Amino acid sequence: MAFNKRLLILIPLILSTFTHLWNAAVFPSFHIDEGVYIRRALYTLSGLGILDPASRFDHPQDSTSSYDHPFFGQILLASIFKIINFPNIVKTGSESLSMETAFAVPRLIMGAISVIDTFLVYKIAERRFNPTVALFSSLLFAVMPSTWFTRRVVLDSLMLPFILTSILLALQIRSHTKYASTLSLLSGISLGLGIFTKIPSFTMIPLMVYLISQGLDSSSFFSKIQLKKIGLFILPVIMIPLIWPAYAFLSGDANQWLEGVFWQATQRESEGKTLFDVIMSFFKTDPVLLILGTIGIAYLTFRREFIGVIWIVPYLVLLYLVGWVNHFHLILVLPIWCISLGKLIYDLALIARIKRKDTIISSGIILAIVMFGITSTIVLISTDLTYIQLKTASYIANAVISDDGRLPGAKQGGSLLNISNHSDEQLTVITSPIYSWVYKYVLDHENTFSHLRDTRPIITENVILLVDSTYNRLVFRSEAENQTQMTRLNDIYNDTEVSALFGKLPANYSKKNYPFTGIDSADSGLTPSEIRRK
Repeated sequence: MAFNKRLLILIPLILSTFTHLWNAAVFPSFHIDEGVYIRRALYTLSGLGILDPASRFDHPQDSTSSYDHPFFGQILLASIFKIINFPNIVKTGSESLSMETAFAVPRLIMGAISVIDTFLVYKIAERRFNPTVALFSSLLFAVMPSTWFTRRVVLDSLMLPFILTSILLALQIRSHTKYASTLSLLSGISLGLGIFTKIPSFTMIPLMVYLISQGLDSSSFFSKIQLKKIGLFILPVIMIPLIWPAYAFLSGDANQWLEGVFWQATQRESEGKTLFDVIMSFFKTDPVLLILGTIGIAYLTFRREFIGVIWIVPYLVLLYLVGWVNHFHLILVLPIWCISLGKLIYDLALIARIKRKDTIISSGIILAIVMFGITSTIVLISTDLTYIQLKTASYIANAVISDDGRLPGAKQGGSLLNISNHSDEQLTVITSPIYSWVYKYVLDHENTFSHLRDTRPIITENVILLVDSTYNRLVFRSEAENQTQMTRLNDIYNDTEVSALFGKLPANYSKKNYPFTGIDSADSGLTPSEIRRK
């Protein structure tokens, strides 16, 4: 029987491996935040510390603080890079580099983490409900279209396994009361690391306290046993994230830290979409999970099972109050939508007053939803959304590695680059963070701007400037930017000539047809690239 259970776990894990790792460098398009977090991790990997001074350019310049998010995400990513020997492993030989592989490796790491998330979703649902609900829930997490959000290298993807581990440890207390103190402490450490990765994780504290309290099964919430175990949980939840402000205060950056935190929390409303906008976009991406998952949470609440509502409500309230939301901010609520829907489907026999042992209805419904999900997901992830970006990255890389800083004719736009004659003295590269990490940390090209906002002096005669969606957004919506830098970008634009243009591949789909109705999130900010040089 135990052997059969292990086989059942393999089904969602295999599906998750496929949906999260296949075509990693092709779908979705590379988001600017991915470049930011990869660059910061490579900065740490290079032994330069945990605070990249260039971080102050990663957001509009109405705040010049380098402190926007805690450090654990980049520490974790740098550690993984160290273990797998990235970026050295992307070099196919001593003198060549595969650009597509360079961009794919961080995405593959995210895919592997998503497979771990799928396993954790299974174990949480199994511990809270039963193995069948666990199978249903993990299958949904493995195949539903919206789970492509976890493909991008963002902090939300990095923090999710710590949140799920914390929940699982808290759930273990009920069946392992002898080790309640240890499990509470470990749950707190895991959530503390999640908060140290991204601050909004703190909204999960009420859920953990609720689960730990239930696990102890004490007659009073304020009993000594309850308070002791909850105290053991709270201690690391508070102490671990305090490493971030402690570092700032000890470094003499207290004011800069406070400015960065308050800017992130209160001054971003006009920078992006609202919670309502993102939920409507999610509806276009995955209406089945949004609608049925929400019904599942309501159903659990009606049955006096409050794990869903305590999980989702504090977090969504925070997103609403902050007023700036992106699609990947919903990664944190994907697991509970899947678990709630899995439980709802399992209970349909009970709801319809059919004998519990008759699982034909539930099995048929979950099979239909899984088939819908896997089909939609395969169609989506088969779409090439990075063609422009990979061509652009390769073209500029060829300029970086040429002898005289000019583009070699035979290799323009190629994906396999000869790096034996790399010269970093004659060319300044000005691009968005999507690309800059490759040139600075893979090709060791020092004269690379971390961001278009970078104010470092230009000390070379030759300059290459990438005009893409990031450039257009900065220059044409520059109220919150450094106006001196915006003027310099305009001057560089006027002093350079077009060297190459890369446009989108002809679309073989219509955004009016599902599953492409929500593809804007996957194709966000992707416009033709104009490469200029002098």
